[in-house]
Amino acid sequence: MKFGGSSLRDPESLQHLARIIQKSGFSRRVVALSAVQGITDRLILATNDALENESTVRTSLDGLSGVHRPLIENGIRDTEIRGKLNRMMDDFISRLQKLLKGVAYTGEATPRTRDQIVSMGERMAVHLMAGYLNDLGEKAEPVESDRLNMLTHGPFGHGTVDQQVVRREIPGALNPILKQGIIPVVTGFFGRNEDGDTITFGRGGTDYTAAILADALEAERLEIWKDVDGFLSGSPEMVKDGHFLANLSYDEAAELAYFGAKILHPRTVEPLLERNIPIVIRNAFKPDQVGTWIGAESHVSESVVKSVTFDRNIAMLRLHGADLGYVVGFLSTLISELSASHINIRSVMTSQTCINILLDRKDLSAAHAHLQSLNLEGIDTMDPIENICLVAIVGEGLSHSEDMVARAIHALSQARIHAEIIISGASRVAAYLIVRDDSLKKAVRVVHHTFFGHLEDKE
Repeated sequence: MKFGGSSLRDPESLQHLARIIQKSGFSRRVVALSAVQGITDRLILATNDALENESTVRTSLDGLSGVHRPLIENGIRDTEIRGKLNRMMDDFISRLQKLLKGVAYTGEATPRTRDQIVSMGERMAVHLMAGYLNDLGEKAEPVESDRLNMLTHGPFGHGTVDQQVVRREIPGALNPILKQGIIPVVTGFFGRNEDGDTITFGRGGTDYTAAILADALEAERLEIWKDVDGFLSGSPEMVKDGHFLANLSYDEAAELAYFGAKILHPRTVEPLLERNIPIVIRNAFKPDQVGTWIGAESHVSESVVKSVTFDRNIAMLRLHGADLGYVVGFLSTLISELSASHINIRSVMTSQTCINILLDRKDLSAAHAHLQSLNLEGIDTMDPIENICLVAIVGEGLSHSEDMVARAIHALSQARIHAEIIISGASRVAAYLIVRDDSLKKAVRVVHHTFFGHLEDKE
């Protein structure tokens, strides 16, 4: 059972989640937890402030304490548990003070140090939730990922768990706890490398942690508890009458997550594939609702398209050159150079005279500067394009229904929305269209209306 920060916001919500865990029908339950709402952002801000001025450290610590102390004082009835949690909080604040003072003194916040600091949010949260469960009379124990030997490789901030190692390590660490009827409350969001350093998985990474735990323990299912009912045919931010989706395949869920749906982290599906462990998206504030069931089974809907989603966090680097399509190894060089600079490539589209590289928007300037510095032969011009967004249509059967993409393109054309690039066939369950920033909202609504109706207005 995974619970996110948006559900961890005040004493009432923590008590509510503790009761959900308590009432679960499973005799053995493992809980994966994010930091309390807003704490990760506070920790990032505290680090940046410490770089600028040491005097901000005390204020930052007081702010962090000011969020957590009321959760202890106003949510825990048992005085012994309350005292234990307050001592725990003292310890974490002391550890954070040393880390932030170190940042201030050295004038440097390395990726290693940043990961140490932001992991404190999850560390504090698991102690809190274990305390709330204990206060209900449940046996629960906080477990920080370091203790599980959750071996992680890759750069700080973007770690990848060694799944084969953790399959051996996690059962040995958690099964003895489970056999005693104790609920382990495990930190999400981070693991450790071979040197024992904390490595985080990126924002939303607790979903990934939960999937790793579910796989290693051969769980019957993974429940992701959010503040929404499940997946919809369109984001409420854009579409007022989105349809609830009762079932999704692994591929559909992964594509929706990859293309911007915030309900599930894009890396959640992969660890569960081999054992076919299903995921259920549940609403923590409507626990009686069934939620969206995600599994290996494919459910082709009558309309084929299940959902229309979008991503604002993209940009494109467009390289022009007369013979780019014929230069052997040129594309390989581009990918290798950008990867070595820790720049993630979302997609690549090529022609004889042009290569379009789709990136995260935050990486555009760095990618542009790096490729310019290489002075690669064959490139005549290089254009960074920032004012674009992505609209994706997702559904099992899309690759066998050629008219679906055509219908979306026609609808955009009728609405006088130009699609900069159209990509179909890269995935058997998804196709996507690149549109300009100022057309995004209208584009999403028009495409959603094409497949589901209910076009609310014509903004």
